[in-house]
Amino acid sequence: RMAGAAEFCTIMVETMEMGLNALVAAAFHYCSCVTAREKQVFYGTQSKKDLSPWDFRQHHSIDSFGEHVVQIEKDASRLKRLEMVASMVMNNSPTSSHKVTPDSEKANNLRNLFLTESKDWRALAIRGAACLYRLRGILKSSEFAHPLSKENNRVCREALHIYAPLASRLGMHRLKNELENTAFQILYPRQFATVTSLLQQTRDSLAARRVTWNSRTSWKPDISESMEKILEQVQAEMTEILQNDAEFTEAVQDYTVTARVKEAYSTWKKMLRNQCDHILQVPDAIAFRIVLNAKKYYEDEPDEMIRARERALCYYAQELCLQRWAPALEDARFKDYIASPKANGYQSLHYTATTNWQGQVWSMEIQVRSGEMHNVAEFGVASHWDYKARGKETASTNMSQSAEGHSSVTINEHLGRVVIQQTSDAYLRSLQEYHWQTHGNSDEHGAEPANTIDQEHTPEETEYFNGNEESHIRAERIRARTQRLAPYIEAFTTAQSDLARENVYVFLSQDDDEQEGAVLALPSGAVILDVLRQVELPFLPENSVFHNGSPATLTTRLSNGDVLSIPSMMTTAMM
Repeated sequence: RMAGAAEFCTIMVETMEMGLNALVAAAFHYCSCVTAREKQVFYGTQSKKDLSPWDFRQHHSIDSFGEHVVQIEKDASRLKRLEMVASMVMNNSPTSSHKVTPDSEKANNLRNLFLTESKDWRALAIRGAACLYRLRGILKSSEFAHPLSKENNRVCREALHIYAPLASRLGMHRLKNELENTAFQILYPRQFATVTSLLQQTRDSLAARRVTWNSRTSWKPDISESMEKILEQVQAEMTEILQNDAEFTEAVQDYTVTARVKEAYSTWKKMLRNQCDHILQVPDAIAFRIVLNAKKYYEDEPDEMIRARERALCYYAQELCLQRWAPALEDARFKDYIASPKANGYQSLHYTATTNWQGQVWSMEIQVRSGEMHNVAEFGVASHWDYKARGKETASTNMSQSAEGHSSVTINEHLGRVVIQQTSDAYLRSLQEYHWQTHGNSDEHGAEPANTIDQEHTPEETEYFNGNEESHIRAERIRARTQRLAPYIEAFTTAQSDLARENVYVFLSQDDDEQEGAVLALPSGAVILDVLRQVELPFLPENSVFHNGSPATLTTRLSNGDVLSIPSMMTTAMM
């Protein structure tokens, strides 16, 4: 168990740079899950629907690590039990065991249920790491064979459709990518091998890396290596072009240039969607993004004037790029989402450009947007307005618990001044590029985080970190991670509050083993009768509905995670 717990915690450090409290809670949670599995095996197949092994039991020694650790582990255990209920209810039928893509509505409802039931975001992070831990175990074991077992298939589906999107929502994009790519490798080994082999080809032959020239053997970089070199070269040149333009630098307060190469799973989905035969046909396999914030010219300058200037600067920055990187001849895919925003409020400028590298033409996508536009794109319209309102409050106003106590330093290179701003607006400008930083490099101008210690740490931990150079470096990385995640956690908390206030999510089970269950979203305050109306049941015998295993009246009020059982003869119409 110690070796397994250590490996589990290593995943959390590698993918999320989690702090000490979360790691201690994760170690206890790992041991609890192992104990529950052993109990299930011991009691045999008769207890498949018995969830008692997964009931929360507080470890006798966890109290010594503090109340926060106890609460994180308790929340993680609650989520694990919900996973087991979902597995029991929704994967009930033989036909559902090998469905790779579940109903999108069910997946969305299940994600929202997990989101509303996690009191601490670290509990979701622990369960996401647990999902990756199991995926890696499948890869290592002899069970990695096709057709996959029902359990292994469920773990992969859970990774792709539940925990990867949740990890993305939390800003943990490295965890998201690893969940998607590992599940992709297990579910679709042939397609994964194809994408990998395409990346290992060269542009010359698209078949082999080894070529012969003048009776000597030489090696050319494969497509993957070439893309990374292009990222480095174009990003540096794009940064230099913006930096050397006097009009641009005079008008902006800060800006970032970020770059990324599309991950294997995302590339494969894009190839399917666009019917591409090769990775090189995916227009945004290589992508660059410029995010800028306009300078405020005077103290009382209206926001509308600043926003208008930022829109003009976006077009100006795109024009600078167009002068250097010509649009693709076949399909430049110019998209002006600033003039014509998407229905969800998304705004940005896109176009497909070309660049020459080692005598070959490569396609890439260039995006330009303002910091406010990026806020909407990353965290949603609702969080943007909530954030904007609080940005007008004084610096003493408390932020969300996850971001409390941090400040952001904005550097105006041209005036040689350093201005410390302790508003969430300052946070966002300094943190907004975390999403792409995890995919590649980032050249950032004008925003640096202040030197603060992660709020997860106690004074004793801080003293330990300060006394040990290696530990201090790790503490700094955790602090940086906390600041990068701050706007994601803030948006996550807002969404969590809205969902909990407006909805209740319940499982609908059926007695017939041939029928697959469902997770339903209902208005807050709903009763059993509302469920029956939603699934349009034509007839209801007396005492036919069971609520969490007991007969219930139609006016029984529902809570998150409740399980309703209805005879199978009544559910044929609803599926």
